[in-house]
Amino acid sequence: MAMTGPPQQPYGGYQQPGMMQQQPPQAPPPPQGDPRLADALSTVDLLPGEQPYFSLQADGFFVGVSPIAKMFASIMAFMVTITGGHIRIFMVVTNQRLLMLQSTAQWCGLNSTKVVKSFALASVKEVASVKATAMCCIHTRLVQVHSMTERHNLVIKKLGDQQIRQFVTQLSGVIVTNSARAGV
Repeated sequence: MAMTGPPQQPYGGYQQPGMMQQQPPQAPPPPQGDPRLADALSTVDLLPGEQPYFSLQADGFFVGVSPIAKMFASIMAFMVTITGGHIRIFMVVTNQRLLMLQSTAQWCGLNSTKVVKSFALASVKEVASVKATAMCCIHTRLVQVHSMTERHNLVIKKLGDQQIRQFVTQLSGVIVTNSARAGV
């Protein structure tokens, strides 16, 4: 016969005030289908039981919000692309950490760099989205992520306002869940 009763509480039956047991936000299925993301994830060894929940691809050529700066960035991106290069930046949120993946190549891979940064989910303290508009019609969408030690500004090109809001909401849920666990 199964015994029923209250669930076991941490700390010898005492639950600290404000430490409600929260479930992580319902995550969408892991990102699939993007060969560039799959290539970036191939540079990372996932931890046991770790699964990617959601990801963003950022613009690596961003130099400013003004139309002139955006024009220079477009010219720079075109020149790098026709010479066989790229700058790809991904932010991947897993069930255990936040990954910042950057791949840079020049001259068909003659010079290349791959950077992997890993942040504990508990160290991520803030996430924000910004929509800047210049000359009434030139929009720039940014996602800002603040950890205990670093601040990242990512310019997003291929997502609309709704997808960026959804990403910020999902990452906010992860932050709240991990803040409650850490007692922050």
